Amino acid sequence: MSHWKTMVLTSAAASLFPSSALAECPSDIVIQDDLTCSSNITGQVAHEADSMLGGECKDGDCYTCGEPYANEDQVAPEAVYTFHCQLEGSVTLLITDLPCDLDIYVLDDTCDPYEGCLYGSTASYNVDDQVEFTCSPGDTYYIVVEAYGTEHLDVASGPCTDDGTADGVVYSPSYTLSFDVSASTGCAEDCDNGEDDDLDGFIDCEDTDCWVEPLCCDIDGDGFFAEDCDGDDCDDSDPTVYPGAPEDGGTGSNVGDGIDNDCDGITDENTDSYDDDGDGWTELEGDCDDTNPDIHPDATDIPDNGIDEDCDEEDAVTPDEETDTGSQGPMDTGGPNDNDDVDDEGKDEGTCGCRESDSSTAWIWMLLPLMAWRRRR
Repeated sequence: MSHWKTMVLTSAAASLFPSSALAECPSDIVIQDDLTCSSNITGQVAHEADSMLGGECKDGDCYTCGEPYANEDQVAPEAVYTFHCQLEGSVTLLITDLPCDLDIYVLDDTCDPYEGCLYGSTASYNVDDQVEFTCSPGDTYYIVVEAYGTEHLDVASGPCTDDGTADGVVYSPSYTLSFDVSASTGCAEDCDNGEDDDLDGFIDCEDTDCWVEPLCCDIDGDGFFAEDCDGDDCDDSDPTVYPGAPEDGGTGSNVGDGIDNDCDGITDENTDSYDDDGDGWTELEGDCDDTNPDIHPDATDIPDNGIDEDCDEEDAVTPDEETDTGSQGPMDTGGPNDNDDVDDEGKDEGTCGCRESDSSTAWIWMLLPLMAWRRRR
């Protein structure tokens, strides 16, 4: 920052901002980063860019509110950062590794370069610029790193030129911005550092402050945001679960895994593990047609209809009465027409086993003794 004289603002730069306070930072200002606990950033200010916050100092108000050289007109480009204070505490800002004259300022949440400048450091470029202040809970601050030496060549303590003089070729200067807050302030939650940065009792992705970042909104990396992030992934810890996912878990087996993979409230539908027709049987349990509730292993198979209702791989056939194996065959009579293989000659079923003699011959043999007795008399 120059400590010799006040620059005269060109008419073009003076028209950028009126003397009245701004409601917020102009929409065309790029916010480089949101500063968090212990940020350490290497940045650069493009020397060919226009000053977005610079303007003619009015009534002692100008964003060059820093010491020791305050209230000087600014036409040099800037890099802008934000910081949101969670709890009251001490904040330290430091810019180092300065190749030429750069300065640092803190604006309030109006981002008003005229009335909103709170703190600043305008030391010579060979001295690190540092600002310390106490932040107020809930307030947002705009941190401005201004490349003073790219425009104010004849008064800058270190012009940003190739030879370090006002006549040299201007370049875009770099810097290192260090940002530290005391443990009492809290700061924006850093969602992957394992610490409770904002002191609200929640760490990293457990903190709702992180539910706008892809890091925490798609933890399983399946391309779908969690329901906590207003997404429709019903289980962001499982990469096989997301809207439209296959119900077999992506295995290609068509066997359900017991999980509602596609987040539709139904588990394993359209797989062999699901009873699609509601008959109480799945394909894995033997249902050979899971689209028809009348076909399953317990169904009655209707004969001769060409349908295997009971899933035994064949259609039932109507019984033929003439070939009914339950009827009795002809009895064995023991006669000549007997077709039994057993030789029953001399036997007759139902007798003592003796062969019956001719009846006339039997009577003759019985009468012979009687006739002989009568002759002897």
